[in-house]
Amino acid sequence: MANIISLMTDFGHQDQYVGVMKSVIINRNPVASIVDITHEIKPQNLNQAKFLTKCSYDYFPDMSVHLIVVDPDVGTDREIIILETSEAFFIAPDNGVLSEVVQPYVCIGDESCDSLIRPSGSCKLYALDQEQYWNQPLSNTFHGRDIFAPVGALLARGENPSQFGKLVSAMTYDPIPVPMVYKDFIEGEIIYIDHFGNLISNIDSKYICRGKRLEINLGGLVITNLGETFNQEKAIGDFVALIGSHDHLEISIYKGDAAKTANIGEGTKITVQYS
Repeated sequence: MANIISLMTDFGHQDQYVGVMKSVIINRNPVASIVDITHEIKPQNLNQAKFLTKCSYDYFPDMSVHLIVVDPDVGTDREIIILETSEAFFIAPDNGVLSEVVQPYVCIGDESCDSLIRPSGSCKLYALDQEQYWNQPLSNTFHGRDIFAPVGALLARGENPSQFGKLVSAMTYDPIPVPMVYKDFIEGEIIYIDHFGNLISNIDSKYICRGKRLEINLGGLVITNLGETFNQEKAIGDFVALIGSHDHLEISIYKGDAAKTANIGEGTKITVQYS
């Protein structure tokens, strides 16, 4: 076991929530290494959490434990699940937030299954129900402290996930929208805006034909062709389109904030037209 635990939440840093979660983890597993992915997910924004989980977990050592606490329905009858893959463990509410990382294991061509793991057994799914491992008394509003943190700490320590819950076959599956790809035209949308104001789309680089001249339209902005860096020998304030570190098409502004300058937010349509 890697004994590494990553944290992703929408808690922010103003309150005590993140620190308390870490304290619970250290109490259960004093030698755990805790890595903060981000605590600045917009409140209840599941799509942000899906995207950033997809973009981050692959850089961790195998069998790290990833806690994703973006949980609008905390305290209800929604389940908390452990997703075990050949590479990692994920603990999250069963609200679709793991849809991007579970994609390789999703049942293909079966409209009746929301997200069934493959029969090969390369992926397993557990619904947490063993309350003896939880902090008591249990709060209905802070499962990050009382369920995610203690179970994650023990899982990273090498405990078997079957100790913490029953084996189940299905989970909520609600992936990020995929772009519409045609012969000479792609239509996508902005799915994430980073700290710098870069507008990141759902158009993966694999959809982009680099051998053709292209025109990108976003909220009235028109950008021709792709750049390689943020600075394309342009003046400060000029927009540039490029494939960013997420391997997605993004729109940036040299030494500026593209989202604020263009007044564009998540969900805005973006198109790529080939000449």
